[in-house]
Amino acid sequence: MDIYRIKKTASFILLVQALLLTNHLYAQDWMTHVMQNRQRVDLRDLGYPDVNEIPVNSSAVTSLLTAGDGIIYGCTSGEEAYLFLFDPKINKVKHLGKIPGHSGVHHSLVEDRDGNIYIGSGKNMFEDFSLSERGEGNDALDVTLWKDIKRSFSDYPGGNLYRYSPAESNEKVKLANMNCELEDLGRPLANNSIYALTINPDGDEIYGITYPDGHFFIYNIATNKTTDLGEIDSQKVYHGPERHWRTLSRALVCDDSGRVFFSGTKGMLSYYDPMAGDLVSTNIEIPGDYYYLQFYKDYTAVEYFAKDKNGLIYGGTTDGYLFSLDTQTTELVNLGKVRESRRLRCLTVGQNGNVYIMAGEQSASRPCQFYMYNPQTHGFENLGMLAVDRSPYYYWRGQQFDSMTTGLDGTIYLGESERKSHLFLFFP
Repeated sequence: MDIYRIKKTASFILLVQALLLTNHLYAQDWMTHVMQNRQRVDLRDLGYPDVNEIPVNSSAVTSLLTAGDGIIYGCTSGEEAYLFLFDPKINKVKHLGKIPGHSGVHHSLVEDRDGNIYIGSGKNMFEDFSLSERGEGNDALDVTLWKDIKRSFSDYPGGNLYRYSPAESNEKVKLANMNCELEDLGRPLANNSIYALTINPDGDEIYGITYPDGHFFIYNIATNKTTDLGEIDSQKVYHGPERHWRTLSRALVCDDSGRVFFSGTKGMLSYYDPMAGDLVSTNIEIPGDYYYLQFYKDYTAVEYFAKDKNGLIYGGTTDGYLFSLDTQTTELVNLGKVRESRRLRCLTVGQNGNVYIMAGEQSASRPCQFYMYNPQTHGFENLGMLAVDRSPYYYWRGQQFDSMTTGLDGTIYLGESERKSHLFLFFP
C-alpha cells in the first residue's frame, strides 16, 4: 500500500473516531429534542453493574416513594420484584434485595410515622393475561377475558403486605440474588395482587386495592389487623389501561381529613370515609373518552394521584386526562388532555407548584412523552421525550415510565419501565 493510501485510510479512521466522540450521531438518535438544556436530565443504574445491579427483565420501576428523610425508595416488576433506594447525599442507587415469590410491586410503597417502609406485592403488571384459551362456547368477549384473568391468578397465593426497616437494613450490602429483609404482615386477599397503596395523614393506617377482584382493604399498624371492605367496582369492563386487564383504579390518595379517594363503578369518583367506616360513591365522573350509545358501558379509571402542598389533589386517567380535585368543596376540574393517544401514566407536583406528567402507551409507536402543567397559566408545556446524553460515557433514551415522585430538593424522579430500566432524574 502506497503512502498516499495509508494517509487517506488513517484520516478516515480519525474522522470516524471524531464523529463517535461527538453528540451528533443523527443516524442513531432519531428523536427530536424539545427540552432545552439537556443537563437537566440524568439517570442512575439500579445498583452497581456486574456486582449487584437489578437484573434485566426484573428492573421495570413501578413504584416510587420519597421518604421523610429525603431518600427515594423504589420497587420493580418483571421476572422477580426488587427493592432499591437512591440516596441524594451519596448520589447513588443502592440495591436492597429481591422480594421472593412475587414478580411485581405496583404503585404500592408507603412510609409510616416511624420511618418504616411498607410494600404491597403482587404479580408483574406487564404480564400478558389475555385470552390463553379462546374457544369457550358462546361466551362474550368480556366473559372470556374475566375467566382468563381469574385462571391466571388461580395458582397465585396472593400479594403480601411487607414492612421494611431502613434503620436496620439500609446499611447492609446486598448482592444481586440476595433477598430483602422484610417482615411479612399477611395477605389481604387470596389469589389477588396488591394493586395500589396509600397511608393516612397520621401514618398509622394503610389502605389498599387488590387485583383482579378490586377489593378495598385497611391495615391497622397498631393492631396488625387487616379489614376487607369488599369491591370498589360492581362491574367488570376492559377499557384500559391495558386492554386485556380489568379496568380498576390504579391509585389511591388520602386528603388532609383522612378520606381516601379512588375511581369506582362507571368511572365515578369514590372515597372511603374513616368516620363512617364505609365506601362512598359520588356522582362525579372522572374525565375520560365516553361514548353515550345505547349499549356502551366502558369507562375510564384513575392511573395516578399526587397532592400539592395546599392539599389540592391532581389525578391522571387511563384516557390521558389531567384533573384537579378540591376535596373541601368536592369540586373536580377537567384540566385537559396533552395528547390524542390514551393514558396519563404518572405524575407528580414539583416544589415550584407545577405538575409534571408522563403520557403515552405501552407501545413502540406511542412511547411516553414528558409534559408540565402550570396552574398559574392553566397551560401545558411539552418537555419532549427524556434522553440522557453524556456522550461519550453513556447515552440512553427513555420510552416507558410508570412511576414518579418529587424529592425534598425539588428533583423529579421517574421510574423507567423497560426490559432494562433506570432511575431518571429531572432538574426543573
